[in-house]
Amino acid sequence: MRRLLTVFLLLLTVSACTMLRPEVVERLPEDLPPVFSLYSESEDHGTVWWKTFQSRELDCLMLKSLAENFTVLEAQARLEQARYAALKAGAYYYPELGFSSAADHQEMKEKGRSQVSNDEWSLGLNAAYEVDLWGRVRAFKESETGKYAASEEDFKTAIMSVSGAVAESWIELIENRRHHDLLLQQMELQQKLLKLIILRFPLAQSTALDIYQQQQIVEKLQAALIPTVNNQEIIKRRLALLAGRVSLNDEMLAARSFPEVGAVPILGLPADLLAARPDIRAAGLRLQAGEWEVVAARADRLPALRLTASANYFDDNLSSIFDNWILNLAANLAGPIFDGGRRRAEVARVRAVVDERLAIYRETVFAAVIEVEDALTREVETTATLNSLRKQLALSRQTLREARRRYLNGSSDFINVLNEELNSLQLEHDIITQEKQFMLSRIALHVALGGSWLDDFDGEGLKYVEN
Repeated sequence: MRRLLTVFLLLLTVSACTMLRPEVVERLPEDLPPVFSLYSESEDHGTVWWKTFQSRELDCLMLKSLAENFTVLEAQARLEQARYAALKAGAYYYPELGFSSAADHQEMKEKGRSQVSNDEWSLGLNAAYEVDLWGRVRAFKESETGKYAASEEDFKTAIMSVSGAVAESWIELIENRRHHDLLLQQMELQQKLLKLIILRFPLAQSTALDIYQQQQIVEKLQAALIPTVNNQEIIKRRLALLAGRVSLNDEMLAARSFPEVGAVPILGLPADLLAARPDIRAAGLRLQAGEWEVVAARADRLPALRLTASANYFDDNLSSIFDNWILNLAANLAGPIFDGGRRRAEVARVRAVVDERLAIYRETVFAAVIEVEDALTREVETTATLNSLRKQLALSRQTLREARRRYLNGSSDFINVLNEELNSLQLEHDIITQEKQFMLSRIALHVALGGSWLDDFDGEGLKYVEN
């Protein structure tokens, strides 16, 4: 026993000096831009991004969606799977202890002889432990731990994606309602104008052509109302699905105007995305887990030392079973000699997996930077477009007033009034659409930036609710 313990301690000392380590991999892309097009070095204070819209309705909708969304629940379940896989991998650090027991009763009676019976009782304990000579067990544990950490980031990525989808659908619902309300207002005005034209007809101040043209406008507005109503119902069902439900109460979706939007959020630097974006962190953690998988595959090509111990107790009488025992201690050193190149191929395969994950990591970093830049570009574009459309609308309204005045005075044809009315109608709807695009660009920017606000979410629930 003392000799075995001495050998065991010696092997532990040797293994501590010969542990394999992951190979160094350069992860950060070399051509990562130093700053965004809109430069900012301000610190991220972890504000939940949709709270900047200051909408109680959106807050409640987010709360329900992030708690009951199916994508979030699926990611949470995968997180639990990864957590127990990591715990399972960590269990290989400890010896495995088992037991066995048996009871045997035999009876024999031969012809002409008396009955013979025999009882036998046995109890056994056995233990096994692999000495981690080269770090295979450690590498396996580190790999599974890294996958668990990556799953945690996947959970946060799901939170980030779902929050963006909820906000976008909510904004689209408001857009449709604004189009609908504007069409109703325009319908009322155009019907009044139609009545005026009809009243002028007997006085020869309008023509039948004027009446038909105005009736066409009214019918076009009536037709335009139909999709706005249907789209609202479709978007409501989409929001209900995001909230993990079949339908939502109308009281939860009552907003009819866009929320106020403040200044551009804190951007930081492109390098900050490495810590702010959970999808980047997940890709990096999977790359790190792959590096440990290479270590485990390399260690699998080397000899493995396994220690076993067993104690067996037996006797014909259960009360004296511990009087007879056998103790066995053994050490087994085994290693591959020839396997047809299977283990070497496995090492090469896992290294190729690392190369793949490295490419995925770098692509994720670049994609994150591009998403931020694209959102900034769209926001600048929609802002400029909105300013132009509002100026056009102001000019169109002035022109429309002048055209109506001249028509009522009999110095102009109704076609001029008609053209300016249609132009004004289209400009008002274009402004609503561009306002929606501006809101979607701001949402996309918030989602692209990630942020420490995601740390307020975990597999146990939503911590931010109390804030």
